[in-house]
Amino acid sequence: DERGYGKAGKPNCIILDEVDGADAKSSIAALVDIIRADIPPTTKGGSSKGKKGGRKTTYLRRPIILICNHKHAPALRPILPYARQFDVQPPNPERLTGRLRAVLAAEHMSVIAGGMPLHRLVAATGGDVRSCLYALQFASARARELAVKKSGSENGGAPIGKGGTLMVDISSTLMAALGDTGNGMKDMQSDVSSTVATVFRKEKARSQNKRLKTSGVASRAIPTPKGVDVVLKAVDHFGDNSKTLDCLFMNVNRVSYVDPTLDRCAVAFEWLSGADIYRSQKSNVAMNNSAEHHAMQKFYIPSAAAAIHLLCCVETRPDLTFSTRPLADLHYQNQANESLVHRFVEGLAPKARRGVGGGTDIVVSDVIPYGLWLLSAGDGKNALSRPVSSIDILSSEEKLAFSAHVATLRTLGLTYVKEDGGFNNFKFNSAPAENFRLEPEIDKLVKFDDISDGYSVERKHVPPMMKELLAHGATVAALRERESEKKAALEAISENAVAMDTEKPPPQDALAKKQLTPPKSVSSKPEKHKANSSVAKNFLGVRASKAKEAKTARRAARVGFDRTKKVKLSNTGSGVELTKVIRFKYQKGFTQAVRAPCQMEDLV
Repeated sequence: DERGYGKAGKPNCIILDEVDGADAKSSIAALVDIIRADIPPTTKGGSSKGKKGGRKTTYLRRPIILICNHKHAPALRPILPYARQFDVQPPNPERLTGRLRAVLAAEHMSVIAGGMPLHRLVAATGGDVRSCLYALQFASARARELAVKKSGSENGGAPIGKGGTLMVDISSTLMAALGDTGNGMKDMQSDVSSTVATVFRKEKARSQNKRLKTSGVASRAIPTPKGVDVVLKAVDHFGDNSKTLDCLFMNVNRVSYVDPTLDRCAVAFEWLSGADIYRSQKSNVAMNNSAEHHAMQKFYIPSAAAAIHLLCCVETRPDLTFSTRPLADLHYQNQANESLVHRFVEGLAPKARRGVGGGTDIVVSDVIPYGLWLLSAGDGKNALSRPVSSIDILSSEEKLAFSAHVATLRTLGLTYVKEDGGFNNFKFNSAPAENFRLEPEIDKLVKFDDISDGYSVERKHVPPMMKELLAHGATVAALRERESEKKAALEAISENAVAMDTEKPPPQDALAKKQLTPPKSVSSKPEKHKANSSVAKNFLGVRASKAKEAKTARRAARVGFDRTKKVKLSNTGSGVELTKVIRFKYQKGFTQAVRAPCQMEDLV
């Protein structure tokens, strides 16, 4: 076929560079079709016999060279079974340096200082020939421009540089391009996927032996390419040590490495735990010297990655994950649990709070599980497992358990509240189910959904109707506690006032005035009371006026002075202050009770 030959009569060679970035559905599929096409039979004249209509069949006549950076790219998977693979390793630094020196001599350029800038250039580019040539090209252009400005008039217009007679030294411009550290000549930044894959992946022994044979050096003199040095460089080029540590923690249990005694797994997590200490912001170094803290992270976290490589690397392609969302969710859940524990501790009774110590760990491990067992339904006659709507239905043993349950709720500062069942629990033609939960929800701290073995003992839960009664009982107990506290405070205040009044002697003027005033006549008061004795009685037969006077006199004696300010009392004649009367509005159809005055003592 004449179309397969060039002008000189030689066959053409097809080279496709950067083929790993090609489209797998169009270009790679077309190459696979050409490779798999059968060679058509030849005729007597030597030409191939094509299809009907004169159209010739396209088939593979000579090898095609494909160049790529990653042979395991998804786009190259269809063509890998038909291709012979050659792994090209970076050249020897000394050999590359000599080749660059020859290129400079051909371009009439020179480098002084014994070739030290060229060695730095090779190290900075990682042995990339193309990157070295590009760097020398820019450095030579800058050096030639400076040489023309400096010595053009002195040489009388003699040609300089390429094709000329004078040599140009590019040492200064090349050192300026390399900088102090030599970094920046090539973008060595890697992503998280390649970094984690480098840690957990090691090269097969066959490829190692093949490379060592081609180089002609003994295998003991050259370390493995996927060894510690490569892992340290990959982590350093990635730059995010915290992200690297999180990804290693997520993938240690996902890699299938040989570890029958789990010794490697234990040592790997010990390394990760030790490296995680350097991320803590609570250490003295982190709070006092942030620069030293970052330096410790830079040196120690890559060492943990190298240890994980030595312990857990495999030859096969591991199933890795690069998302740290589960760790973030666990961090937020931990903060929510800590706030829940603080709410629980703040809601404890003063006596119970005084006995709780040791921090949140002791509360979660000892106090909360024991308290939840006390709040379970129980067994036997004292069990609160019946869904009843009134306390009167309970037996004597159940009433004792009910009182103990309410006392435990008040001691722990807990109660039951109604929760929304949600759309999942909704059923047509049925009333919505009412569920009650603890508030605060401390049962979440000791709940493990993944435990499904037959040896675990579960607490018996209290029915929702019984929880509603317990919540009401806890509310009534809280009201009684508040009233008793108020009464105790008022009694303490009155006792202090009486004590102060008895200790203070009366003034002399008041005693003299009391002696001079004549005694008042009190003979008419009993007659008045007798006349109105039948009227002063209320419907219960209680003499409200006399009770009121006696109550006022007792209060005046306690405080030490006479109360002249009138207090509005209830209209029913019971003698109760109007501000303390609780009124119930009667609505027909809703309440069918008899309206009567009610006091706070009747409720609590």
